[in-house]
Amino acid sequence: MRNVAIVGACEIPFGVLQEQSLRQMVCEAAAGAIADAGIEDKAIDFIRVANFAASDFADQNMLGAFVGTAIGLPNVPALRVEGACASGGAALREAAFSIAHGRHDFELVLGVEKMNTKGSAAETMAIIGRGNDLEVEQSVGIGGPQGFALAACRHMHEYGTTREQFAHVAAKNYRRGLDNPVAHLRKDVSLDKILNARMISWPFTLHDCSLVTDGAAAVVLGPADVASRYNAEPVRILGSGMGMSAFSFSGKDHLATFAATKKAAAEAFEQAGLTPKDVHCCECHDCFTATEIINIEDLGFFAKGEGGPATAEGKTDLGGQIPVNMSGGLKSKGHPVGCTGVAQAVEVTKQLRGQAGPRQVHGATTALTHVIGGPGSLAVVHLFGKAW
Repeated sequence: MRNVAIVGACEIPFGVLQEQSLRQMVCEAAAGAIADAGIEDKAIDFIRVANFAASDFADQNMLGAFVGTAIGLPNVPALRVEGACASGGAALREAAFSIAHGRHDFELVLGVEKMNTKGSAAETMAIIGRGNDLEVEQSVGIGGPQGFALAACRHMHEYGTTREQFAHVAAKNYRRGLDNPVAHLRKDVSLDKILNARMISWPFTLHDCSLVTDGAAAVVLGPADVASRYNAEPVRILGSGMGMSAFSFSGKDHLATFAATKKAAAEAFEQAGLTPKDVHCCECHDCFTATEIINIEDLGFFAKGEGGPATAEGKTDLGGQIPVNMSGGLKSKGHPVGCTGVAQAVEVTKQLRGQAGPRQVHGATTALTHVIGGPGSLAVVHLFGKAW
């Protein structure tokens, strides 16, 4: 098998993009990634579009054909990949495997979600809720906030994790988002405001929850052995892992851990020949603050029960033991659902190239990305390294 690298990467500014159409968003991200790769458009062999709910949010199906035509490549094979919040990671994984096995030479992986299109928050949340089992949990009022709140409560019960430790996740990610020019929400929020904001689903206040974001991001993947001919700073994909577990919170063996994440991480680390101690920075799924704490434990950076204290002590901040979500994460950079996994790949490409500005993890040569979809049922982990 061939080694695979990110040759080009681009993301548009995230936010409530009322003035930009879905077409404009994908064109900007794709053009930026192809230009960064230094290849011609016609070199793209395949397009994978990571998207969760364009049919509901933007009244658009056939996202593969839509994107290919929009960016001027109507004859290039293209498909949509959907795995709720893990869509971007899944699309990246499929593209990497395709190139590794010699099926294609260059693939464009584009993530996009335009979420701020409905007239009410209730309608928006109903669409997001379709990433959970309708019959088993949605029908009795358990969606994302409620399900992850149950996981948070179990973690608090078993390990003594506190609401203040959750609040430290939000405060950290807000601070890092201030340094990210493409972040949706760029503001500093105190622990007191986080803890005393409007309650959403105990123990989560408004500031414990990720954002409803419009955004698009794209990467161009190619064979690592020729990547430097096109871009002087390609980023190697060292390992890729995917894990699954029950499509419900009630069906899980243990609510204070995500088995899918542990499976995905084990596969990615084995493939890369690395351990968590070898990782210099991490972009992981913080759809809720407690999720980041659970994830950094399941990924192997901290033992179970140590994620909360480690966060409060600054071990996951810039300059800490393992900087986590220096982009601002889903909490500050934003969470355009299907796009998130691709946007994480763009961020670690910046980190490994030394292009992350004030949020740069100095000396970083390895990085990890992690997304988890639905009720913690699909997880994808990637490991990256400098290729020059």
